[in-house]
Amino acid sequence: MSVETVAPPRTQGAQTPQAQAVASGKKKRTKVRRDPVTVAIVAIITAVLFLLVLLPLVTILARAFSTDGLKVLTSFASSTTNRTIALNTVVLGLVVGLIGTLAGFFFAYVQARVDIPGKKILHLICMIPIVSPPFAVATSVITLFGRNGLISTQVLGQQWNIYGLSGLTLVLSLSFFPVAYMNMLGMLKNLDPAMEEAAASLGASSWTIFRTVTLPMLVPGFAASFLLLFVEAIADLANPHPSDARPRLCRFLPSSFCRGHC
Repeated sequence: MSVETVAPPRTQGAQTPQAQAVASGKKKRTKVRRDPVTVAIVAIITAVLFLLVLLPLVTILARAFSTDGLKVLTSFASSTTNRTIALNTVVLGLVVGLIGTLAGFFFAYVQARVDIPGKKILHLICMIPIVSPPFAVATSVITLFGRNGLISTQVLGQQWNIYGLSGLTLVLSLSFFPVAYMNMLGMLKNLDPAMEEAAASLGASSWTIFRTVTLPMLVPGFAASFLLLFVEAIADLANPHPSDARPRLCRFLPSSFCRGHC
């Protein structure tokens, strides 16, 4: 004869010991006290950003879309000169972005994958345009390849017109390609070699590995470098104005220098 024990019915609202422990823990939890120093620092940074970044942007946009601002925008769209300047600026940015990205990738690939002597010196040479003054490259190009340049006239006996798209492309590409170089160098050094090793183990040639494995993995680096160089090129102010044949640099140099080299 067996005796069955029946558990007492659970009353409504009764909780298990685990639930009671969690509930008591929530009741005992206290709010974290905010550090007044941290709150003050955050408030100061927010105020500074508002005054130096947000407020000027709002003011500029408000004036741009005001009555006078809309007149300027309308004249910019209707003027042939302004449209030509805008088109030349975009073309310059695209050309500099393409050439600077390719040059940066070339030097980065040599630095990361090619075993040649003097790689440290090559790296330092690639870094020189970053630490040089804004007008240094423009001054060098005018001195070497200007109308009375040391190389163009005195060595080769040619009268080259360095001013225009070709000269601007040369100056800006030399000035900004280190940005692409550092970006691509970091990506090449951090690439996972497992995929390249797998392709090599399957019998792929070096060119096939480079074309089908390495380049596709570097597409984000190419895009980022091109965008950075494009923005830097169209925003640069240390080079000739699109509608001016003489470089802006000559406006700040002695007239004797400009007569001899510009």
